[in-house]
Amino acid sequence: MSTGATTTLLTSTPGLPPMRYSRARRATFFSFVGLGTFLGAWLLYIYLARDGLRKSEIAMLAVFVPLYYQLNTGFWTALIGTWLMNRPKSDPLDLWRSLKPEDYRTPLHANTAVIMPIYNEDVTRVFEGLRSIYLSLQETGQLQHFDFFILSDSDDTNKWIEEEVAWLELCRQLQAFGHIFYRKRRKPINRKSGNVSDFCRRWGKRYRYTVVLDADSLMSGALIDAMVRIMEKNPAIGILQTFPKQIGAETLLGRVMQFAQALYGPAFMAGLDYWQGGEANYWGHNAIIRTAPFIENCALPALPGKEPFGGHILSHDFVEAALMRKAGYAVRLLRTPRGSYEEGPPTLVDMLKRDRRWCQGNMQHFWLLFAKGWHPMSRLNFFHGILSYTSSVLWFAFLLLATFLAKLPGAGATGQVVTAKQLLLGLTITLIFLPKIVILLDELFTGRLFKPLKLRLLTFVSSLGDTVVFTLMAPVLMVFHARFVVYTVLGKGVKWVAQRRKLDGSIDWWEAIVTYGPITALGIVWAVIAFFVSTSFLIWISPILVSLLLAIPLGIGVSGRSSGRGFGIFLTPEEIEKPAVLQHLEERLDEIKDRIQLQPELERNYGLMQVFIDPYVNGLHVSLLRRRKIIDLSRDYLRQLAERLIRHGPQSLDARELRSMIHDTDTVTDLHYRLWSAAEHDLAPFWSLAIKQYNLARSNPFAHLLAQKESGEGSGGMTAMARTAAE
Repeated sequence: MSTGATTTLLTSTPGLPPMRYSRARRATFFSFVGLGTFLGAWLLYIYLARDGLRKSEIAMLAVFVPLYYQLNTGFWTALIGTWLMNRPKSDPLDLWRSLKPEDYRTPLHANTAVIMPIYNEDVTRVFEGLRSIYLSLQETGQLQHFDFFILSDSDDTNKWIEEEVAWLELCRQLQAFGHIFYRKRRKPINRKSGNVSDFCRRWGKRYRYTVVLDADSLMSGALIDAMVRIMEKNPAIGILQTFPKQIGAETLLGRVMQFAQALYGPAFMAGLDYWQGGEANYWGHNAIIRTAPFIENCALPALPGKEPFGGHILSHDFVEAALMRKAGYAVRLLRTPRGSYEEGPPTLVDMLKRDRRWCQGNMQHFWLLFAKGWHPMSRLNFFHGILSYTSSVLWFAFLLLATFLAKLPGAGATGQVVTAKQLLLGLTITLIFLPKIVILLDELFTGRLFKPLKLRLLTFVSSLGDTVVFTLMAPVLMVFHARFVVYTVLGKGVKWVAQRRKLDGSIDWWEAIVTYGPITALGIVWAVIAFFVSTSFLIWISPILVSLLLAIPLGIGVSGRSSGRGFGIFLTPEEIEKPAVLQHLEERLDEIKDRIQLQPELERNYGLMQVFIDPYVNGLHVSLLRRRKIIDLSRDYLRQLAERLIRHGPQSLDARELRSMIHDTDTVTDLHYRLWSAAEHDLAPFWSLAIKQYNLARSNPFAHLLAQKESGEGSGGMTAMARTAAE
């Protein structure tokens, strides 16, 4: 597409923001942001310059400006978003306006791929979520235009086998062969973005659009169908990003997060759409992509140098959005109050692990700030992503400088200086809390989330509760995020690990003590220093110190299952009136949970037990392996591994050795024969128990009802082992 044609497309296509709208809105928005930032900086300057500016005071002022810019950006985004939601006429740039009632009845003509990259995920959740989306799309009557791809990078051998069986069972149960596909990459090159790139190279040209999901994503068929129609109506859009709401939380942290997202999220989403326009960000999932320009323009470059700053780009979604906009296509946000969902981390430790990866990914964008060809808004998006983590370093530095300056002569000045200090404090409190108050009042008077008065009053109580939780958590997160930034700068990279999405078992108290103990120690040291500086300064900084001192009980408390559900607080609309796609998923997961469990020793290596004992699974796995010689492994080496596996069980081999065996078709086939033909005294206890379990299932005419596993092989349907017995 030529540059001239692209410009015409972006400025004249119905449903997209014309340049005059974008310029006017951004001028308005950033005028407010700039004015607020300048006012705060001026007040701080008056306070600091009472006796002339010292170097430490100049440093404090320099640190303060980007922090106040960030506060003002969030403040005006929320207020403008609330105004947009309440204006008498709908927003002329709302993409839903591009669809007319008759458009929903028009048959689709575009093929769309729904892809889900996974890595060592809960097999039950992945495939039952996919089932729910598939059935929801089926209800729209447009299912024939959609294909589903599970793109696995799992390096856990058991997960790999379970995924294969679950895929086959799901296809059989839904009669979806030819519509649901499974691919397991041998080498997880470039992680998730590499997995998506692999799909694009192999199958992307067959599809006009690609819907990208995460392993925990859930989307209604009606929303996916509408997104395709919006893309058809607006050919200048390259990426359309929905607002995924958090669901399924069981812990206090998860429920507070999903409540806050449900209450405040729509206003922030509307505000972002107001000033980002066609240069919005892509969040990597729950979005639809125009496949051809994505393939042509969004290949990710390797950054200069080594990790953590260089190498493969971790936060690929921001970069892909910038590349799509650079190619002349718009990236838009779609305001979606329902239909797009995800799960969040259950505990504070899990959230910090995720933030550690995101921090390194966002810090990598520093190199991209200065690259040629970006749209100015793309550079601003990169800057905001970097600032979202470096702001913690700036806040920490600001507080340290405040501690230092509080001991210097003149700290207790009065008059104009005191007035400036009080105005700055009041302005800062306003920037932090006024958006929440406005959004809460909007809900109380309009009932946007809940119509019954009782639920609106509970929303008020819940809002007070989430304010307390987030206020206590903010200093703790500040310290952790500051540490993540320092780690990245010092060259400490982050490993790619599977994300825990559900709280399995009780809280690990020792992990909590080890994780939050240094934060508490920091709070104690800081409190002692503040006490000797001055009593007034100790009182001023006490909210920060209290949070640091309570880090251990706070981390444990928000990660527990006491989430306030019994008191009716932190409720979301999805908990009161479940969408059909969510209700179907929860019913299926509850049904699977009630089934009989395997013995623990078999549970830990269930995938290996299946592939080597069950002929059904053995044949499936061999048929899915690419039949190529393993040139880097000798047959003698594989035979030695097989001998150890038979005589000493799976625990005698490490993960790399198990993967080596499971990749070789001859070894997989031979082991199945050898295990069944070996004398019992030649078998490890694990295999003796596995064979007995299998024979027991064969002798039970109701095996298909009993031999179910919580991890969901067969996507909650009949397991492969039980199927063989039943047949």
